[in-house]
Amino acid sequence: WTSSGSLTSDRIPTRQPTTAPAKQQAKRKNQAGPLKSKAVSALETRLHNVEYASGKEKEPKGGCFCLAREHGLSTYVPLCYGCGLVLCNLNLPHYACPHCGESFLDNTRRSALVAQILEELRGQVAKEEEERNRAIEEARKAEGAFPMLPGASGTQGVRRPAGKGTATSPQSSHKVLSLNSTTKKVTISSYTNTPISSRPPSPAPEEPRRIPPPPREISYVKQPPDPEHSWKNMQFPDLQYIPPSEDLNTHSG
Repeated sequence: WTSSGSLTSDRIPTRQPTTAPAKQQAKRKNQAGPLKSKAVSALETRLHNVEYASGKEKEPKGGCFCLAREHGLSTYVPLCYGCGLVLCNLNLPHYACPHCGESFLDNTRRSALVAQILEELRGQVAKEEEERNRAIEEARKAEGAFPMLPGASGTQGVRRPAGKGTATSPQSSHKVLSLNSTTKKVTISSYTNTPISSRPPSPAPEEPRRIPPPPREISYVKQPPDPEHSWKNMQFPDLQYIPPSEDLNTHSG
């Protein structure tokens, strides 16, 4: 016991839990790998939909009835199993047929679609990885042609000509030490340079044009033909023949 009536161990300050430094958190984010491309993200979303969708819902936008004339033929379900409708690539496989409502996701068809999309996903990832490695190899070859800054390693010190495809440099921060001549005090100021990308923002993709379904009622001439005018167009009875100008001159002469 001490004179103040407290234990010596009570004077030992307790340690407060500290959070991980910002550098370690950023390092963990970088270890997660490169960002996924739009093609990979689209294939992953399509795979998830095929795996977990019921397949009974119709496309909210109504699908497309172009019969693969406006768009490419669907590589997943090119033909409806129920009504035989030709499906273009705007008709996604996890939706039902836009005409008859036939589902394309029974047990056998779902497994085949999952295997097909998985194969496409592996091929896309391998293609992008090959392109990434090719770009890294070309950057390494270019290191001998351009001087590198001291302390730079790998492809970080490679100078690339400005233009299309030029990556922007990350944010850089620096500190300025200044001395006040009057107060003789030292002031430390921090500055951060935020790079400005010269590449214009990419425009939003346009929504593809969808062909609506044909009318349910068939257009036909409902009245019987006129026996005195068998040549008459009963669907458009107000049509009138106008002869060309040379025919008018011939008849007038």
